[in-house]
Amino acid sequence: MPGTIEVTMKVAIVIHSMSGNTYLMGRAFADELKQLGAEVALLRVVDQDWVEKEGLSDAARQNVSAFRALPEATAASLEAADLIVMGCPTYFGNVTGKIKVFMDTTGGLWFHAKLAGKKFAAFTSAGNTEGGGDLCLQAFHTYAKYMGMLVVPCPVRILPGENVNVLGVIQYSSGKPAEILDDKTARLIRNMAAFLVAR
Repeated sequence: MPGTIEVTMKVAIVIHSMSGNTYLMGRAFADELKQLGAEVALLRVVDQDWVEKEGLSDAARQNVSAFRALPEATAASLEAADLIVMGCPTYFGNVTGKIKVFMDTTGGLWFHAKLAGKKFAAFTSAGNTEGGGDLCLQAFHTYAKYMGMLVVPCPVRILPGENVNVLGVIQYSSGKPAEILDDKTARLIRNMAAFLVAR
């Protein structure tokens, strides 16, 4: 349309991953959003105490290495984004300590309302349906709401005929390091990425 200025959406995806599951989810979000024309930064939180889990396959080890090579997230990377997506494993029905530490470094953004009005979405990997993945997503939502962000839930019909968690994307890993995303999670991320860009 003549006279229309097209603005590229800037996205910050901030993740913590221990065995590669959450990295795969974050990478899938990044790939889908890039295909939709967004400018995407896939970032990791600092984990100085990180220790490789035993028994990782070669493919899972490659995913973990790729996660460890990502640039580190900063408060400035959140401030520069239009859309913020965060993800981590579910630990005891909550976010991991490392991603909570990162959240706690962004107090200055809260004080100056620098994230107010930005869109926010979350994802997690959990061992099973009783693993507290929904509680982890709620913790992400609490952070986003305190920051004044607009939490975007998963629409109930984002995968017609299939049940999804309204709070965000959860992949159930059965406690195993992932080598690829399961089909449902991949489709959900694809559709959710399109929904986030369209709104």
